[in-house]
Amino acid sequence: MKNRIKLTNGPNPASARKCWNVITGAGSDSAEITLYGDVCSQQPTDWWTGEPAPGLYITPEGFLDDLAQIKDKSEIVVKINSGGGDLYTGIAIHNALKSLKGHKTVIIEGLAASAASVIACAGDEVQVHAGSMIMIHGAAVCVVDFMTAEDVKKIAKNLEAANSAIAQIYHQKTGLEIESLRSMMKAETWMVGKDAVDKKFADTLLSDAGPSMSLSADKKVLLVAGVRHDVKAFHNIPGTIPVKPDASAESAAVNKKEPPVSGKGETTMTEKELRAQFPDIIAAIETAATEKARTDAVNGERARLKAIEEIESQIGDPALIADAKYGANACTAEQLALKAMQAQAKLGAAHLTALASDGEKSGVKDVSGNPNGGNGDTGSDDAAELKGIVDAYKSQTGGSRR
Repeated sequence: MKNRIKLTNGPNPASARKCWNVITGAGSDSAEITLYGDVCSQQPTDWWTGEPAPGLYITPEGFLDDLAQIKDKSEIVVKINSGGGDLYTGIAIHNALKSLKGHKTVIIEGLAASAASVIACAGDEVQVHAGSMIMIHGAAVCVVDFMTAEDVKKIAKNLEAANSAIAQIYHQKTGLEIESLRSMMKAETWMVGKDAVDKKFADTLLSDAGPSMSLSADKKVLLVAGVRHDVKAFHNIPGTIPVKPDASAESAAVNKKEPPVSGKGETTMTEKELRAQFPDIIAAIETAATEKARTDAVNGERARLKAIEEIESQIGDPALIADAKYGANACTAEQLALKAMQAQAKLGAAHLTALASDGEKSGVKDVSGNPNGGNGDTGSDDAAELKGIVDAYKSQTGGSRR
């Protein structure tokens, strides 16, 4: 029963897959609705592809249109197995079911928690198995943003209004006092089988034991009648539920199934049961998966080598390229480019160090700023040169003056 503030990005959501089944026979005056999975404001999608995310979801998209087709049926059965989710979606579905003229029988086939418990209250008669569970709690909100004091007050006001609406729906169903219901919501109250009947959230206790259920070892996954429920946000899960270390793993694949439809003879099975009853099918699936994985690996390796070859001329280091392709440090083209840049940076630093060392050894620091053609003290040399010129002149002229 969480009112989530969502930030969305990426492709536009694809058309939602129906998350329910509405069954009505030709000429029949009855109908059946099956609601399994999380209650969401819209069908969750993959951020990158926009395709519907795998799993079971109860959303309002198209639901009202289907209800319009059975609005004149005199008997309507609603089967629920849900851990809840978006509060306002739960209230909207509750109101839509409530408005139907026919007699509505709600059967809790496994779990009706949080927002799903609100939906269940639309039933004129609510039936539970001995092991069925109903859970109620107060509204919660997840906010990711900076907030002022006024923003917080506004959120608190909205939460109070939501809790009042929930309590009123429970009051209409049970006849319990509002304050008593608010206390039960605050405490996160779980009701199993007969307890739900005693507290007036259910009207009839069915004779059979009802759904099988198990809790994962980390108590984050509840597997009820083959459907996976994320319960990590819940606090008071009944301690009578058996804990199975592999409950989470078993439920991962089961939760991707379509909701079961009465009359089709569907049976929920564990992985071990599937392998025992359908070994050929499982073997074919695993072979196909292995072959696909091998093909994907080959194509990925070819793409990696091709990308490296496209930048070889810019790298200019055969040893580095060979190691990137086939060596112990095999890597992608992007990683190779980074390694080449790092190597060039090291070479540049070494070159600068060598230049500085050569300068030290050359004695350039001792050279003055006055140029002299590369000669030292030239005063005495100039005098000697002048004397030589004079002596040569004298020898040619006999030392006489003209």
